[in-house]
Amino acid sequence: MKNIGFAILLISILFFGCEKTEDYSEIPSISFKDFNFDIEIISSGFENQVGFLSFDFIDGNGDIGFYGNSDSIISEEIPDIFIFEYTKTNGIFYITDTIEYLLPYFEEGVYRKYIKGEMEVKLYFINRDTDTIKYDFQIMDREYHLSNIESTPELVVPEWN
Repeated sequence: MKNIGFAILLISILFFGCEKTEDYSEIPSISFKDFNFDIEIISSGFENQVGFLSFDFIDGNGDIGFYGNSDSIISEEIPDIFIFEYTKTNGIFYITDTIEYLLPYFEEGVYRKYIKGEMEVKLYFINRDTDTIKYDFQIMDREYHLSNIESTPELVVPEWN
């Protein structure tokens, strides 16, 4: 009788003690988190207005970032963050810029295949003719799977003196 109780206890520990594996799509997924404006002092003493776009990401097989994007010796850089800027004129948004960035290379995990986290991208503002902007953005993994497209809300660019 003691052996049966011990066996049930052992099976319970093994069953409930194992880490639950999470299953995510191999196509990356992103979600908008935040956007903040700030002023950056550049080397010559001039001020430059910048914005910080923050978003969460998850990729089921963890293949985010191309190897050449993290190694200065390799010259093959492949853009994998795509940001589309829109400015508002007379109540209508028009695309005014397409910005490409490089994600760092993430190695596949030992215990988990998926990778998730938060990213922050710095955007520079130069001579804006409008005070209202918005962005659409997406990422791409090493298998060239494009994530969903996320959008910021309408953003009113602050006036800095």
